[in-house]
Amino acid sequence: MRRAPVAVLVAALSFAMIGLAARHARAVGEDEWQLSARGGGGNANGYPFQPWGLAGALDLEYGFHEAFAARASVGVVSHPVKAVKNGPPAGTLQARTALVGSTYTFDVLRLVPYLEVGVGLVQWSGPGAPKTAFATELGLGADYLLTTRWAWGASAQYIFAPADLFGNAMEFGQRPLAFSLTLRLSRIF
Repeated sequence: MRRAPVAVLVAALSFAMIGLAARHARAVGEDEWQLSARGGGGNANGYPFQPWGLAGALDLEYGFHEAFAARASVGVVSHPVKAVKNGPPAGTLQARTALVGSTYTFDVLRLVPYLEVGVGLVQWSGPGAPKTAFATELGLGADYLLTTRWAWGASAQYIFAPADLFGNAMEFGQRPLAFSLTLRLSRIF
């Protein structure tokens, strides 16, 4: 009988300590800036058995609401491609992006999941690649707040040309796509 009150007391103290420790750590808030560097891997479609290359980006966010931030991002995804019969030769396909958009955060204690949406330009280089296209980005991730000013997390981004995708949805368009999985280090100002 004595164990039940002790378990309740331990659970209550644990939740209180978590709440006190996390009350100062939060996502980028209203009128705050966040600068993030991302690095990891990427390929054309996110399939684990396709060739992967390097991916990296710099993100700048400004919180205009406690849950929403305006976002600007520049990045690159580079990955090897195989030669295709009657198609482009083997080589390295690279996508350089410049995007603007918004981030929506779900501020849950020290773990901060988020969704990103952006539009901008993607410039392709490599075998059989188109040159420049209007691009859309969909992203998701989560940051763990180390302190009130530093966060460490992981993210996934999917970049595509919407006009091409909608014109040939069954084949996912004619242009290459860019998918990346990255680790992210952020500083909140």
